[in-house]
Amino acid sequence: MDNTSTSLFDEITSHTTVEGELLFVNDTYEKIFNRDKEIILLKNESQLLNLSINHTKNLKQLKRQDSFVLEEEIEVDNQIRYFLTKRELIVDDAQNETIITSRKDITFSKQYLIQYKEHKKLLRHIASGKSIEFILDKIILSVEKRNNNMLCSILLFDEKTKKLSKAAAPSLPSFYMDKLDQMDIGEKIGSCGAAVYLEKRVIVSDISSHENWKRAKHLAEKAKLRACWSQPFFSSTNQVLGSFAIYYKTIKKPTEFDIYLIEDIASIVGIAIEKHQYTLKEHLYKQEQKVQEKLLVLKTKKAMMGEMLENIAHQWRQPLSVISTCATGALVDIEYGLSNEEREKTAFENINTNAQYLSNTIDEFRKYFMSQSTKNEFKIKSCIEHTKKLIDSRLRDHNIQFISTIEDISIINFENELLQVFMNIFNNSIDALCKQKQKHRYIFLDVYTKNNLAIIKINDSGNGMKEEKLSKIFNPYFTTKQKEKGSGIGLYMSHNMVTKHMAGSIEARNITRELQGESYLGLEFTLAFPQEMRENI
Repeated sequence: MDNTSTSLFDEITSHTTVEGELLFVNDTYEKIFNRDKEIILLKNESQLLNLSINHTKNLKQLKRQDSFVLEEEIEVDNQIRYFLTKRELIVDDAQNETIITSRKDITFSKQYLIQYKEHKKLLRHIASGKSIEFILDKIILSVEKRNNNMLCSILLFDEKTKKLSKAAAPSLPSFYMDKLDQMDIGEKIGSCGAAVYLEKRVIVSDISSHENWKRAKHLAEKAKLRACWSQPFFSSTNQVLGSFAIYYKTIKKPTEFDIYLIEDIASIVGIAIEKHQYTLKEHLYKQEQKVQEKLLVLKTKKAMMGEMLENIAHQWRQPLSVISTCATGALVDIEYGLSNEEREKTAFENINTNAQYLSNTIDEFRKYFMSQSTKNEFKIKSCIEHTKKLIDSRLRDHNIQFISTIEDISIINFENELLQVFMNIFNNSIDALCKQKQKHRYIFLDVYTKNNLAIIKINDSGNGMKEEKLSKIFNPYFTTKQKEKGSGIGLYMSHNMVTKHMAGSIEARNITRELQGESYLGLEFTLAFPQEMRENI
């Protein structure tokens, strides 16, 4: 049997009976456990160090294998310390059995390992998206569980007010934290106020005698706080965000590991706070975007309503003129006795025909305005024809012809949204063509399928757009028209509807088309849609 210890276990040594009574301890044992060897001899070590040892089981194991190694947690001065422990069975010539225990203090490396594991847990909490209150409490509690005398707080710094506000301190008295809320910062203001002001760690080992605490030492005494170490934490751009503080109920200087701990936890708090602030900014930005989009939608609807009313006026002007002429003519004939059955019949037929036309236009516009924003199966050709009817008067007034090649394609999508997109593109084409003095004005339209996509190409003969402006065509408020004639939101909203709501794409470019030996330069819009939208879109 080997009765010697290796160098790994030569620091803290004790010699006990098999029942645990101390026969000998070395000087290191006396120093580490703060026990006078003359007093503790013949005392039971398990009771002295509050160890949970089953001596019978311990002896049986030693008899089987002579020695064994284990890890122990022993509370020393109210703080858990970790030891790698080796126990060896010693049998003398008289067959008396005793145990030699050798301990290596591994607290420092063990603390690092524990902190590494805690670090990973805390980072998972931060990444989880849970509330900042939950995360900060978790951070503090992960530190406080190391020592019963340790309490922690997190204060946030407001750059505008230059004050600190309470963020988390689950174990500190509320009366104490209430006093710290909205605290000023300064070179000599406590530990946290000074740490944030100086942007460096401030260690106060004895609150009662430190000049930084002369105005608050009675408050600290009431809360039973004797020491306070404060570490500022920073953003990724090195701006101070607040302070993380460790309080002790006893006068205490930090160990090497304590310094590592407070720096490490402060950096984690900084990550959590910066992520929280970023999330808040992102949320506010999204809320702002939603408000702006709602305003744009309202402006778009208002603009489209104006265009619709203008189209209605165009559509109705001629038939109303015919009705008025027929009715006035019939009245004149009656007044002068010139009326006859044939002429009256013709007048009434003309009035009825034009009244039916007005009724049909009302139905078309009503269908547009009353359509619900729901997904359904429809034919692209029907949607195009409906759109053309709504702008028919503008097409006729400006002598604009459609040149179409349309495959009979059905898609499952939002029909009314596509109609609005067509309206915006067609009206932009009409506006561009009105500026041209050419004899023929065309809108070319091609609809076909490619790679399971429905492709819609719309281009005109309006001479296109300058390349530097083309890149901005879908930007909000971008327009090449005069202010009173264009808001610059129609194509922006069309782009949003196609890409965000309809799972499609839309692009614009200049293109030249050939027709009957003539070349026509114009702006082309290419739209692409899946023939059947997925349910989760």
